[in-house]
Amino acid sequence: MATVAELLDQGVKAYTRGDSAEAERIWLQAIEIDPQNERVRAYLRQVRGERPGSPAGAAPAPPAQPEPAFAPSPWDAGPAASATVVVIDEGTGLDLGVVDEKSDIRPLVADQRPPARPPPPGDVAIWMEGARELFALGDFSGSLEMIERILRVDPTHAEARAYLRQNESTLVAMYESKLGPLSARPRLAIHAEEVMWLNLDHRAGFLLAQIDGTVSYDDLFALSGLPRLDTARILASLVAEGVIR
Repeated sequence: MATVAELLDQGVKAYTRGDSAEAERIWLQAIEIDPQNERVRAYLRQVRGERPGSPAGAAPAPPAQPEPAFAPSPWDAGPAASATVVVIDEGTGLDLGVVDEKSDIRPLVADQRPPARPPPPGDVAIWMEGARELFALGDFSGSLEMIERILRVDPTHAEARAYLRQNESTLVAMYESKLGPLSARPRLAIHAEEVMWLNLDHRAGFLLAQIDGTVSYDDLFALSGLPRLDTARILASLVAEGVIR
């Protein structure tokens, strides 16, 4: 049986993914275990949009207006049969884990929905608490996503900026550890004609076009024109998907 701390973590991750219903379901399990847990009660109030002081078991308030409907995406049908590499946009995060056995490099698709309304200021405290917990659990990409949400609302938030630096430096080190020596010169691990079937964004496509066996990882970092974290994330994803070696 999961502990309250584990359920808290699972709920935070679901909330980060935008799945508020799943987050609420998980946190309701936690409140059954520990009905007086103020953190769980605060999370439930937040996910339901309730005012502070409302009972955690109260029914959620009805939405002010229906959520906008979105056209079906080709991604709804599931992954393609052939190998696909999709490099995520900045802010989505990709967790390599603290050690190899916790690594979960996988193809992800950037959220193509219209931008959400600005969150209420009260979300910042919840996100900051979630960022601290995820950082302590070794989920640095999840923590980074929370921090980036905070900084979009409050760019001067001092604690968030400190966590931003810590998360970024840790993730860069993780990604680079997946590449091996930065002096190494990667090569394509697939046939050149297969590249056209890969679902790459323009940044990954540019980096892949530079890889010919004569350019080192250090050279690619210099050529990319991207932040080091983004370049390391793209290259680590290409290595993990077996596109380069």
